[in-house]
Amino acid sequence: MGFFKEIAGLEEIEQFEIEKVGIKDVNNRAIPGVFSVQRTDTAQHLGVVKKNYRPIQMSEMLDIIDTASKSVGNISHTGWASSRNGSRIVIKSRLDDEINVDGDVVIPHFYSVIDNSGMGSNKTLPSTQRIACDNALHLVNVHGNMYNATHNSTFDEKVSSLINKITANVDITKNFTKTVEKLKNQKFTFDQMVELAQMLIPLKNDETQNRAKKRDKLIGLFSTGMGNVAESRWDALNAVTEYETHSGKQSPEKFLRSFGKNTLSHRAHAHLAEFA
Repeated sequence: MGFFKEIAGLEEIEQFEIEKVGIKDVNNRAIPGVFSVQRTDTAQHLGVVKKNYRPIQMSEMLDIIDTASKSVGNISHTGWASSRNGSRIVIKSRLDDEINVDGDVVIPHFYSVIDNSGMGSNKTLPSTQRIACDNALHLVNVHGNMYNATHNSTFDEKVSSLINKITANVDITKNFTKTVEKLKNQKFTFDQMVELAQMLIPLKNDETQNRAKKRDKLIGLFSTGMGNVAESRWDALNAVTEYETHSGKQSPEKFLRSFGKNTLSHRAHAHLAEFA
């Protein structure tokens, strides 16, 4: 995920402010109750909001994230990325504790999404990252772990809410150790990997060569993926996550979509963990 810029702390994230600007029709008449959210430095349009919307500036959100993270403890902020001209900022944070299952090291992470468009919510999202391959697995869908910084909340209320969300993320990623242990102890054959690939990328009557190649690549990663030995359900899951996080052009937009509920990794995780 080379689009993330490495940082040593939140102060290294590039900041800008946003403002509400009235929208006019083709006759240069103001449209009542509708505003454009724009960057004050570039005047780029980020989204459309109504009159009651109050911009929450990046400086305020970064202060909230910093205060909440220090309260939870053992958290390092390691990277950030900008999506769609800054309409959303993604911050990558890791927990100092690592998950080590029989020498296979997984780093617990969470991501904070600052929404500057006015059309979405600020979020925190739990994830893990496997050192052997640098591939990520996002553990729950966005809607199950959303953090809303409401307009009428005080700073302390926002911090308290975010602390609860970060703590939940920490618990989710730490509990993932049990899933890793189960998956590593469950044998998985090449034929089962073929069946999994066909479930994730179903065969079609009008099958294209490109679609067949995608499925073959996914199957191949069961044995050739970094850290994989083609023996367990853990190898199968990492084949899917490596395929999904390393295939095609990577971008902040694609990364944010990967937190959706219907990704290949989510479907594979649900299938493999259920039978484990």
